[in-house]
Amino acid sequence: MKIDEKTKWNGTYDVIVLGFGGAGGTAARFAADNGAKVLLVDVAPYGHEGGNTRYSAQHVAMAHDKDKITAYYKQLNAPFMMDKDILDVYLNGFIQMPDYFRKYFKIDPFIWSSDYHVGDHLANKKFLCEYPEYQGSETFDFALVHNQDFDAALWQVIRNEVIKRADKIDIWLNSKAKHLIQNSENGEICGVIISRNHKQYYIHAKQGVVLATGGFENNEEMQQDYLHINKLTPLGTLYNNGDGVKMAAEVGAKMWHMGNYESLGIVPGYVIAEDANERGRQISGWKNVKSGSIFVVGDDGTRFMREDAKYRHGHIAQHGDYLLPHAYNNVWLVFDSKQFEKFIEEKKQHTLKYQQFFQKVVKADLVQELARKIHVPEKNLRKTVLQFNEFARQGNDMQFNRKPESLEEFDMKRPVYAIRLAPVVLNTQGGPKHDGQARILDVNEEPIKRLFGAGELGGMCANHYQGGGNLAECLILGKIAGENAAKTSMNDMKITISEKVPKINDLLDGNKTDQIELHEHQYLGSSEGGIGGRILVRVTYQDNSIKKIEVLESHETEGIGAIAIKQIPQEMVLKNSTKVDAISGASTTTKALKEAVNQAIKKAKQ
Repeated sequence: MKIDEKTKWNGTYDVIVLGFGGAGGTAARFAADNGAKVLLVDVAPYGHEGGNTRYSAQHVAMAHDKDKITAYYKQLNAPFMMDKDILDVYLNGFIQMPDYFRKYFKIDPFIWSSDYHVGDHLANKKFLCEYPEYQGSETFDFALVHNQDFDAALWQVIRNEVIKRADKIDIWLNSKAKHLIQNSENGEICGVIISRNHKQYYIHAKQGVVLATGGFENNEEMQQDYLHINKLTPLGTLYNNGDGVKMAAEVGAKMWHMGNYESLGIVPGYVIAEDANERGRQISGWKNVKSGSIFVVGDDGTRFMREDAKYRHGHIAQHGDYLLPHAYNNVWLVFDSKQFEKFIEEKKQHTLKYQQFFQKVVKADLVQELARKIHVPEKNLRKTVLQFNEFARQGNDMQFNRKPESLEEFDMKRPVYAIRLAPVVLNTQGGPKHDGQARILDVNEEPIKRLFGAGELGGMCANHYQGGGNLAECLILGKIAGENAAKTSMNDMKITISEKVPKINDLLDGNKTDQIELHEHQYLGSSEGGIGGRILVRVTYQDNSIKKIEVLESHETEGIGAIAIKQIPQEMVLKNSTKVDAISGASTTTKALKEAVNQAIKKAKQ
């Protein structure tokens, strides 16, 4: 949006950072360290900030040899183009990553290749890289905060670094950046229009704006326009809606990597279907969904993938390349009564990996009846079952070469079942193109003055993705974007402030506990060890007995984390002890709850 000196503003900052995930938090921190007064804005409400960084495995890509990692990344991107100077900056950051952790986080990083020992809470990987057949792949490695993953440890470090700089960084949450503001005379970016509490604020940026709003995983229209897919279910944040793409396009930015996205799944590229506006549930190593009398069918009632295929961020080997399975609209796991009984046994053993499984299962007495219920051609589904049974008898899947030991004949004399799947997105890579200085470029490859970018909005991945690469990008390019924005000279635009916005820091305000009411025998306890940060409990403790546990605040992931928040306190009260078993898939949440309750009990005993 173009603007001039007659515009009335509501506030002014040196640097405005849009998006509070790994990239935005990093950019804000380094802009502040270089003397800037920063406004950090995110559309997510308190406790849900963090973007995809919060939900990631916390593995940060790094390498030991520059020449080798350069050769490896050229093969990952091939046959697509990648600017040499941008790639060079990015991969220099890989080599320097351990020093980055030590210097900027005050953490001696856990280096997977040298520090891993059997028994660590990490997978025992034969190869750390995803494409070991590529030249130079042996130099690839991971840096972690500690020897655990999927616990939001890196995100919490980034978040805490922002909190430490509260005197220099104001944080607006639940606030949506609507438009970038351009100076009508010279085209420079000079501010942002932000919608907050149903009101629009014109906020001036003296030095620059950093776009770090993430991708468009939750924007169906953009998925259809750029990915040629009807709808994908997100595994990460629910707040990446493509806002950065829209704002960048309005000011003439060049887009890149718009057709590229990453996936995972319980089978390649698919998870159990959820309701609208709910995150998908990633479940690794669930043997019973891809071994036995069970298979996946698409819209026409036929199989379209190898269910037990090893995948690389959702990509499976297809005719000499690694590609994502097609994102069909009507996909089902189909299985017989024997397989259904395996899931029942999982439930009995408290190992069922998806708690709502049985509520979502469709049952029919005959295959033809099941076909009608799941809206696939009856003839095709029956033919698929008969063909699969023949493959099982022969011990040879002639369609997709599934492992012989994973094939088991369907029992056609008893009921059959299905559960719906949905194509899944981990993150998109597309957005405005930037150079090695994190400056966003226009359609003529010229920098748009005072506009910078970092993170998954216009990510570096042009083709095959290497795990940990986006997190590394958040740290490397986030730092560069924040520093360069803060080092940009002040613009000379004269502005008029009206209806000035008071100082706001939603992150600090959300952390306050002084207004919480406590009655006799009630005590507060908290833990910062949850997936989403703090878990705050109010415990009623009397006569050495836990009478009641109330979870006043938690920001755990939807699904299994929310189930743990509900069930674990009830079990603690029943057992009068915090020594309870973790819910499968929610060990981090369980541990944090125990810490919080134990802290409250300690206060009671004192």
